[in-house]
Amino acid sequence: MRRSRPPRPDTVRRRLAAATLATPLWLPAMARAQADTYPNKPLRFIVPLGPGSGADTATRFLAERTSTILGQPAITENRPGADMLIAVQSLLSAPPDGHSILMLSPSSVVINPVVQKDLPYDAQKDIRPLATITRSFAVYVTRADGPLTSMKDAVDAARARPGGVSMSNYGHHYRLGAISLERPLNVKFNHVAYKGAAQAINDVVGGTIDVALTDLTGALPLIDSGKIRALAVTGRARHPRLPNVPTVAETVLPGYDLYVWIGFGVHGKTPEPIARKLEAALVQAIKSPEYAKYNAEQGASEIVGTGGDQLAALIASETERYRTLVRQIEADPK
Repeated sequence: MRRSRPPRPDTVRRRLAAATLATPLWLPAMARAQADTYPNKPLRFIVPLGPGSGADTATRFLAERTSTILGQPAITENRPGADMLIAVQSLLSAPPDGHSILMLSPSSVVINPVVQKDLPYDAQKDIRPLATITRSFAVYVTRADGPLTSMKDAVDAARARPGGVSMSNYGHHYRLGAISLERPLNVKFNHVAYKGAAQAINDVVGGTIDVALTDLTGALPLIDSGKIRALAVTGRARHPRLPNVPTVAETVLPGYDLYVWIGFGVHGKTPEPIARKLEAALVQAIKSPEYAKYNAEQGASEIVGTGGDQLAALIASETERYRTLVRQIEADPK
């Protein structure tokens, strides 16, 4: 019997190359088939903050709208803590099938990658941006009956007593926002970190904390009810809901601004047809008349409603901005 010769090395290489070229042809068809049946179980929206913030309530509203559009129930889970790492890990440990959706903010996908050297995820690879919901100001607030009546009062007090004026914040984004105020003014606040907005503001109301830097949407009801006093907003212009409250740039630091945006993302390995289907549903929910009415009632945020490509570009540009700030801080600590 004549033995067959083993294939020549170049033949093996050609067969492997052919297999490599052929395999991806199946993958798009499989992904499209998965997208046709998606979603096939309840959607899970993960919020990296405690309940009570504007981002939390907006996510809950949009989860309900997206549930209606896609025809599956939706639940919202608050996973605060560890500078939003707990929520990110909750997303990345779930199957990459589009059923787990993470509420994104600058803290989780911009600031953390800049300030945490050993971060166990790559924000621009492991998370696939889906949509930007809103953009809004932040606001510096104090208790309504407290001694601070303006942003200048707060800065003067911090200058007179370095580290003696407490400031609550949650997440690295607000922390860096406050530091970018402190450095050029040569003042130092005593920063107190919280898991979310609700407790941070509650401690301002109770007098435990002197000043809070927080999102304007969540603070507005307490400002309107007279429980806290707005010292300054962080936009480039005054907010229409608070026309008598000046900007930080008007009062203590020309050129200062800090904007807060929120969005949605999924696991970076989610099949693209599924991600696109979910992205379209989220953008539809964000641009719906129902959400426009809800957002107008909240009164603080500008609806954006752009898709994943635009959010990815925003994340990349803001990452570079804050990386530059952190390098300056490391090179010249004060």
